[in-house]
Amino acid sequence: MNNIPKIIHIAWKHKHILDSQSPLILNGLRKLIDINPDWQVIIHTDEEIDDYLKVTLQEIDYKLIQNKHIVAKTDIWRLLKLYLEGGLYIDIDRLCNIKLSELTTDNVKWVLPTYMDMDFSHDFMMSAPNNPAFLKAIDLYLTRRREGHDNIYFLGPQTYMHAITMVLCGEMIDTNPGKEKFDEILATINQAPFIKTYRETPPYNTIIFNDTATQPDLETLKREFYAEEGIKHWTGSW
Repeated sequence: MNNIPKIIHIAWKHKHILDSQSPLILNGLRKLIDINPDWQVIIHTDEEIDDYLKVTLQEIDYKLIQNKHIVAKTDIWRLLKLYLEGGLYIDIDRLCNIKLSELTTDNVKWVLPTYMDMDFSHDFMMSAPNNPAFLKAIDLYLTRRREGHDNIYFLGPQTYMHAITMVLCGEMIDTNPGKEKFDEILATINQAPFIKTYRETPPYNTIIFNDTATQPDLETLKREFYAEEGIKHWTGSW
């Protein structure tokens, strides 16, 4: 694989999200951009994501998701973006105070943080293009859609976990396989010098944020920001 291109892919409903004075954005996305001035940032709107899927997917696959929630569309869109173009995909509700240059040292081609000892972080994807794990994830996602699956968790984080373990370990391993099994997965990852991993315990100890002193109430900030933006959370709970 080539090097990781310095492109940050953001999915949001409009382009002027960076003008927001929300503490969530100021301590997250805005900070990410400010401390990484050599990285290009692209905001992809809902309409642009839909257009991308329309021209990238086969017609039969696009029709299966064309009327789905934008969260479901973003799940397959981020896999396609990372496989075809590479760079960083990140959700907007992550805090940031660590430079991306600290992650891409020593010829790293794939940055693969874990969510504790359960699975791989689905809201932070960073890779060079043509990563076979992303190709496998795309194939699994589309196959499962064709089979009639519609559960966002199954098609998102679980499918991502399945694809990575199939490529790296040669077997499909479910989320939360137990500490012993997860340690086996990590041992395989650590044998690959081009992969950088990190055990995340979000939201205050992640691969791009570590601050034990200042810990804003992230859940409250998220709810306030969504209310300001007039958006209902995809779960419908708030």
